[in-house]
Amino acid sequence: MRLTHPDIAPIAAPIRFSLEGRPVEALPGESIAAALAAAGILALRRTGSGAPRGLWCGMGACFDCVVTVDGRQGQRACMVKARPGMVVSGDLPARPAPAAQPPPEAIEERPCDLLVVGAGPAGLAAALAAAEAGLRQVVVLDERAEAGGQYLKPLAAGHRHAAPDAQFRAGDALRAAVARAGVEILAEATAWGAFAPDEIAALAGERAITFRPRRLVLATGAHERPVPIPGWTLPGVMTTGALQTLARAQRVSPGDSVVIAGSGPLNLQLACELLAGGVRVAAVAEAAPRPGAGRWRQALTLWRAAPDLARDGLGYLMTLRRAGVPVLWGAQPLACEADGAGRFAALRLATPAGEQRIEAAACALHLGFQPETGLARALGCAHRFVDQGLGRLETVTDAEGRSSLPAVFAVGDGAGLGGARVALAHGRLAGLAAARDLGVAAAEDGEARRALRRAEGFQAALWQLFAPPAFDIAAVSDATILCRCEEVTAGQLRAARAESCTSLPALKKATRAGMGRCQGRFCGAAVARLAGAATEGGFALPRAPVKPVAAAPLMLEWPEAAAPWSAIAAPALDAWRLAPAVAPPPHCEVLVIGAGLAGLSTALHLAREGRDVLVVDRAEAGMAASTANAGSLHVQLLTYDFDGRSEQGPAISRLSLGPESIALWGEIAAAAGEGLGIRTEGGLMLAETEAEMAWLRAKVAVERRHGLRSHVLGANELRDLAPWVGPDAIGAGFCEGEGQIDPLRGTLAVKRLALRAGARLAEGVEVQAIAREGAGFLVRTAGGPIRAGRLVDAAGPFAARIAAMLGVEGLPVVGSVQQVIATEAAMPAMRHLVAHASRHLSLKQGEGGHLLIGGGWPGVLDDHGSPRNLRRAIEGNLWVAGRVMPGIAGLQAIRAWNGLAPEIDRAPLLGELPSVPGAFIAVSSNGYTLGPVIGRMTAEAVLGRGGIPAAFTTARFG
Repeated sequence: MRLTHPDIAPIAAPIRFSLEGRPVEALPGESIAAALAAAGILALRRTGSGAPRGLWCGMGACFDCVVTVDGRQGQRACMVKARPGMVVSGDLPARPAPAAQPPPEAIEERPCDLLVVGAGPAGLAAALAAAEAGLRQVVVLDERAEAGGQYLKPLAAGHRHAAPDAQFRAGDALRAAVARAGVEILAEATAWGAFAPDEIAALAGERAITFRPRRLVLATGAHERPVPIPGWTLPGVMTTGALQTLARAQRVSPGDSVVIAGSGPLNLQLACELLAGGVRVAAVAEAAPRPGAGRWRQALTLWRAAPDLARDGLGYLMTLRRAGVPVLWGAQPLACEADGAGRFAALRLATPAGEQRIEAAACALHLGFQPETGLARALGCAHRFVDQGLGRLETVTDAEGRSSLPAVFAVGDGAGLGGARVALAHGRLAGLAAARDLGVAAAEDGEARRALRRAEGFQAALWQLFAPPAFDIAAVSDATILCRCEEVTAGQLRAARAESCTSLPALKKATRAGMGRCQGRFCGAAVARLAGAATEGGFALPRAPVKPVAAAPLMLEWPEAAAPWSAIAAPALDAWRLAPAVAPPPHCEVLVIGAGLAGLSTALHLAREGRDVLVVDRAEAGMAASTANAGSLHVQLLTYDFDGRSEQGPAISRLSLGPESIALWGEIAAAAGEGLGIRTEGGLMLAETEAEMAWLRAKVAVERRHGLRSHVLGANELRDLAPWVGPDAIGAGFCEGEGQIDPLRGTLAVKRLALRAGARLAEGVEVQAIAREGAGFLVRTAGGPIRAGRLVDAAGPFAARIAAMLGVEGLPVVGSVQQVIATEAAMPAMRHLVAHASRHLSLKQGEGGHLLIGGGWPGVLDDHGSPRNLRRAIEGNLWVAGRVMPGIAGLQAIRAWNGLAPEIDRAPLLGELPSVPGAFIAVSSNGYTLGPVIGRMTAEAVLGRGGIPAAFTTARFG
């Protein structure tokens, strides 16, 4: 419904667009979501399971309201403005329209004095202070079309307000002052990556820009915390902020009656604004207890610090009382109930008087905020954990907002929750400090410091009155969805934890929680609670892109390295470990060092033979390359495997292993009782030049002589097989039997099967030294000794270090950080594994419709030993993929990650180590495809039943 008010009126004629062929009326400046809400349409799309979804956060953070607009998929209905004639659908298009055009030659580089990310109160105050102090190049980025953030958002352009309130007036005044100061504001701009304080990657409209600021202010704001109760994903259930944006800025409501629940004065303000617009407020349920006489100290502090805000709060309560709206103190939401059409119908509450059920057309939930710390954490700024409510991370800053990185400031609710007045004062102080850093004589602002102290005192007292209830993850029912994007329930997470996936990364990989479009913003803290990891270091690390970003504007050709990896010597990886040390079992028949796929597969085969096998890992089982790879099942020679002439070499020697190992993957899937995402419909290697075609013909000939079913396809044959391929491809090599697997499910399946067969696993066990003890080995670890009869070195990139402990020096095993990019889901199109004849690429489409893009593009290790993305690697990898499959230009990249993988010489390194009887090695740079066969061959060697070909042993290195 549209709200009414004597002082607010539309000033423009309506426009019309369509949703699924149905005409919808909108006012200019209105978002798609607002226009649909005015028309009573709350369900915008369906999830993969078929569940209806609508608006949730209303500020572009949750991506639950994505729709297809004029063929462009992944558009946020809460952010995109309605336009005349636009065609909106909740379904994916058969062919997504390009989101933008790739950059022609280069991505724009923009130096500036100060870059401010976020145009809310803190960001605008910082930019204004710096510009007025004398900085000339001050740039502000914000995702919204209008500056002001959530608190100072303006009225939609299609309306006129004859008597705006103080909040509207403050926003208008601040925007005007910023404009007069000459600050450049780039609206509808997303900072998608923070690679260094002076390397901020952004997408402004359809232009990719890399900003090179001398100083950086992060004013990224906050989003409302999740309220995971049964039914919280129903259309018609949304955050209080989302409903307030609809009501206050867009002048619509999702229904003629609303129930509001949670905690804090924002709920009271929304209730009054809805009443003023003609909506019936069924009830306001406040989780905090009713204020009594004992709260007079907090009330007095509020009055002294901000009498106007204190008067507003009392006024809200009086307005609700006069209107007869029940305010239920000490009431917490229990569940949202649906009507027959799958929309919200009623809210169940736990109150001091017993359970109550409140019927309404829509529901607003608000139990506090979560700071948006993604960019600050990506840069490595120090953070602290605040154990309040759900729990949150806040950026550590000084009184001026300076973070632990001298050139980076973090202010406002994005750094630490404090409200608009704290944000305004803190932002101003940060802007002045940044100006002084750059040589501008900016005077101290004593009044801003006093305003900051008053605002902080007000906020502290307010939180005592409206203290958010503690979050009890144990009280969340198994059937309740925690991860909205991937529809992961608390029960699924608990089941994964019961299977020894105890850390946050392990739970994510086992269930895909936090791997969707919102990238864990609305489930990360809850999953961390469930994992018992809610601390400073317990939250998942953000990786670029920190928000989904259109792939097309980032597609830039970069020269590819001579080798497809960036080699890192193993001794540099000391930080890659868990702490504290774990005491391992003291005895075993066979000790396997390294619980990646090779080690787990070896343990599986040994345990099936009745051997007492113990697998130890310095971190967690399978959490490195074995679950961070792209899931390709390679058989054919890759670009960097064959020089076009010689039929000798390590890559050629391993050709027979690929089909054998893929067959073993099928056996593993059968034993695990699930498909593991395995698809083996063949692999394509595309050529764009005659020289590449000649190379392909030579390669295919070699492969056929080694028993592979490989063929050369001409242009017509290629397009019959793969109509999605780009126009530059003139032919391809096709190798039967290649394909893909879900490496998350595959690795976990091998782990489960090994444990089921009787293998033992000890994680967090770092091997420090190995010595002979009779015919066996004494292995010293940080948690205690292990005595083993035989030993297998399956330590991946650390294998040379373990071998050196056994006296075998100089094994050429190094580490490489390799990148994978995942796009949003698209309609199924690609059935094959795709590579390129002269470029580094692996490309495939997963079961969920998302595309996985890899192929050897590098990342780096940070100072803590964790893999990190490189901007150029993301851009270059997307360029190659977009050239091969032009449809990628219509998709968004939603995640990119790195895995630390071993590198040798393209063949596995197996067998007994020279001069160390009873010690074996099992490592490969093509480890995921070959993991099962490597495990079987190694187990056979340990059991003395099979010889390892010399081409795979240390003998080839002399």
